Amino acid sequence: MTQRDDKMLRVIFVCTGNTCRSPMAEGLFRLYLQRMDLQDCAVVESAGLAAAGGMPPSENAVKAAAAHGADIAAHRARQLQADDLTPDARFVCMTAQHAAVLQNAGVPAEHIFALSVSDPFMGDEAVYRRCAEQLAASMPQVFRFVFGCDGVRRMQTGDVLAVAALEQACFAHPWSADALRESLENPNSRFFVLLSDSAVVGYIGANNVAGEVYMNNLAVLPEFRRRGFGGLLLSALISVSRAQQAAFVTLEVRAGNEAAVSLYRTFGFQQVGVRKNFYRDPDEDALILTFPLA
Repeated sequence: MTQRDDKMLRVIFVCTGNTCRSPMAEGLFRLYLQRMDLQDCAVVESAGLAAAGGMPPSENAVKAAAAHGADIAAHRARQLQADDLTPDARFVCMTAQHAAVLQNAGVPAEHIFALSVSDPFMGDEAVYRRCAEQLAASMPQVFRFVFGCDGVRRMQTGDVLAVAALEQACFAHPWSADALRESLENPNSRFFVLLSDSAVVGYIGANNVAGEVYMNNLAVLPEFRRRGFGGLLLSALISVSRAQQAAFVTLEVRAGNEAAVSLYRTFGFQQVGVRKNFYRDPDEDALILTFPLA
């Protein structure tokens, strides 16, 4: 995990007893984030409106989730508490009825997303499998509700022109398409793009050199800034770098780019130096920031 655990969004899946639908949804969403290298972007939980605390998940729920690759066997039911109703929480309810209870408790409507998933309780394995399939199919919608975009994935050759256009929109001295293509072909490169409505609206690039990750650029189109998208891209890079047992991630940033400096410091980056007059148009110092992974 990064050093920003207390600042991350909480995603809480809500059903009635917290033994069937919501634990399956919790496990499936964890897996969905993991497959995008975004497992550190949110605290994922589940709870029930009428839960018997400590109850294990239904055996059929465990089997149905496992069929999709999610292990929920260790889950134990818990009752949704008043302490859960915090501004940093986003609630994904299994039905509109569950959502109405939360709204009546004062949760803002924009913090609630209602699915339409029937309770499989007392059903056979086939009923639970259908429920899990419905939940799995809803994960892209849940992700968009929580984060406001389609997601993050590894950059591909077909993304080069879109990323080059993004560079043109964001930097005084942008990388060319040829430079991006060449860097992407480097086996030490680590590039990710962020998609919104299937379009590339942000990207991050770095090189892993003997276990030391040197970030090149992090860019988000101006109209998509201040939505947390830079943090998603940075999280993906940190997650992959940690999985590859890198020692640290390091970067340069304009000293006057307060928004970027704040983002990096939120993640736990520390200033380790200054490069005088590193940038041009306008001339400006670069802060050297490093995030240790060990």
